Amino acid sequence: MIKKLQKKYALSEQGAKDLIKGCLACVLQNLSFMFPVGLLYYLVSDLMNGGVPGGRIPFYVAGCVVCIGLILLTTFFQYNATYFATYKESGIRRITLAEHLRKIPLSFFGKKDLADLTSTIMADCTFLEQSFSHFIPELAGSIISTVLISIGLLFTDWRMALAALWVLPVAFAIVGFSAKIQENLNQKAMDVKMACADGIQECIETVRDLKANNAEQAYLKGLEKKIRAVEHRSILNEFGLAVFVVSASLVLKLGIATVALAGAVLLMQGSLSVLTFFMFLLVVSRLYDPLQGALQNLAAVISTRTNIARMNEILDHSIQQGSDRLSNQGYDIVFDHVGFAYNTGETVLKDVSFTAKQGEVTALVGPSGGGKTTVSRLAARFWDINRGKITVGGMDVSRIDPETLLSLYSIVFQDVTL
Repeated sequence: MIKKLQKKYALSEQGAKDLIKGCLACVLQNLSFMFPVGLLYYLVSDLMNGGVPGGRIPFYVAGCVVCIGLILLTTFFQYNATYFATYKESGIRRITLAEHLRKIPLSFFGKKDLADLTSTIMADCTFLEQSFSHFIPELAGSIISTVLISIGLLFTDWRMALAALWVLPVAFAIVGFSAKIQENLNQKAMDVKMACADGIQECIETVRDLKANNAEQAYLKGLEKKIRAVEHRSILNEFGLAVFVVSASLVLKLGIATVALAGAVLLMQGSLSVLTFFMFLLVVSRLYDPLQGALQNLAAVISTRTNIARMNEILDHSIQQGSDRLSNQGYDIVFDHVGFAYNTGETVLKDVSFTAKQGEVTALVGPSGGGKTTVSRLAARFWDINRGKITVGGMDVSRIDPETLLSLYSIVFQDVTL
């Protein structure tokens, strides 16, 4: 179960355990809110039977104290199990993503924009933090506590229980069946957000060139369109969510009406006591409040799938590994029938063989796009080759940890600021 939660929600092992604790804490908190209903039931029963006996007053006073104590205790437990644990997990997620990115081949970064990766580490982790502190534990807590309370209602009076509970599967089905539509809306919203973030990033990075070429207005006009697209998509997203959540909430409210109608009919038939009718009205009024929030939480949990998929794309990507012990004899760099392509079907290097000897200058001369920079990147294992072999002092670079290998190199890049 822990492994499934880790994969499903992009969590660490401790984060998955804390999620289970948070769900259980929410169950206990929801159940604690039902104790005052039971106490009120007994009070009304006494009042209907001629008043509260003097000997029962201490019982009700103690009951009130116990109810308050239970609510305070379970709320404290719930707060610690959800909020504090979530904040820790959010930090672990960011560090884990950053550490994984450090070991991923640079070929991955050629397919990703800087704004996209920044958004994954910052914005997606923030949304995940919100989900695990507000949405998922409360949703699970509401469902489990509702099931337990429903079993109690069915044993009390199955007719009234059915009148109260029929709305639950209908309401959750409305939100659940909207999952595909919501995922589609979320993905489109994420696409325009990434386009906007990329445009802002590009504007900041090239502001000198834009000013030098008097191109600010033209560029900002295009950026304005991207910002408007984000606004438009956000409105559509909220509307698409509201249609299903509001519809489900309306169905949920029908439960109070059906309980009242069923109770009235059964009262007139003489097959239901006034006290039981009163108790069901109390319970359903308390039962539907957390469930209404649960419907919104369910929609929010569905929305997290897009963010979790983006994090898992990084975490599932293969990393470059190798020995952290160097075994090279000297520093001759040898390319032996090396073949390489950045993208499938686009060959950059084909059957390249040469030796760059230690103590000598080896210059690669050729036209732009000929593969000179690619050769230097492959020698330092920024990318892994498709065919052949590269060695440094007889040591295969593909078997050495990239950071350990880089201790042998000094690099001056093409874009240099003196």
